[in-house]
Amino acid sequence: MQELSWDDLKVLLACSRHGSTRTAASALGVSNSTVARRLEVLEAAIEGRLFDRTPDGLLATALCEELLPIAKTVEDTISDGQLRLTGRDALLAGKLKLSIADFKPVNQLLFQSLNEFSEAYPRIQLDIRSSNDKVDLARREADFAIRGLKVDQRPPKDIVGVKLGLLAIGIYVHKKLLADARLGKRELTFIDTTEVLPAELPTSTDLGIKVKHCIDGPIARFDAVVNQMGVAALPCCSVTELSGVVRLPNTESVPHRYVWLLYHKDLRQSARIRALFKHLLVLEKNWPAEWMGHTPHRKFR
Repeated sequence: MQELSWDDLKVLLACSRHGSTRTAASALGVSNSTVARRLEVLEAAIEGRLFDRTPDGLLATALCEELLPIAKTVEDTISDGQLRLTGRDALLAGKLKLSIADFKPVNQLLFQSLNEFSEAYPRIQLDIRSSNDKVDLARREADFAIRGLKVDQRPPKDIVGVKLGLLAIGIYVHKKLLADARLGKRELTFIDTTEVLPAELPTSTDLGIKVKHCIDGPIARFDAVVNQMGVAALPCCSVTELSGVVRLPNTESVPHRYVWLLYHKDLRQSARIRALFKHLLVLEKNWPAEWMGHTPHRKFR
């Protein structure tokens, strides 16, 4: 049997975790054909089948289950070594990996700050991935993560985290639809969602408005409200005066999520980490008041 390499074990772990070569390839940042080929080479090298290919995806065989603890031990050892080395890095040069949520209103503010950082530290390369999926900072899937957590949530104990700002949520409607409803020209209906919203937020029943549509995703609901499809719960940060969207009269915004800046505690000694962390902390001071619901958007009269 040929010797196993770390590249072989990474493919094994990714396929086991994601259940398909396609999603494993996405996680590893390579093509699907590359993962499929490496998996075939690995199986040939150990002279055994690691996964059963089924319509529901890859299912680990008994041989695979024997190898997985070994692969995980190697991964943990390498990750620990990388964290220690990065933590001792005193150079203001190199790469920083950031994982940000796929949420345009916050990202517009974030990229203004990142551009300023890039100009101040031209030797630091930013590798930014936008996704709402969970990111494992301990396994170095990213050096930093910027994520929204529910107001009562805290990051894990091995993660250093700072709240950059609060995101409030309110009930919104397009002012033209509201005006027509007041004149009896159109009926106000509610856009529901399967997402978990704060209990303090008024429901369609509380407002006395019947549900007509159900739309998941805050950006999609915002587009629906802009196009006068109904009344919906929206993050205050997504609403602009130019959109024609206003808060529903006699309603108030409520706290929904805090946006956190997160990194692994073992990276605290890295000069690059400290530099970006200090730079992004300015966002906390400059966080828009209306995003937090402190300054309500102008109401329709």
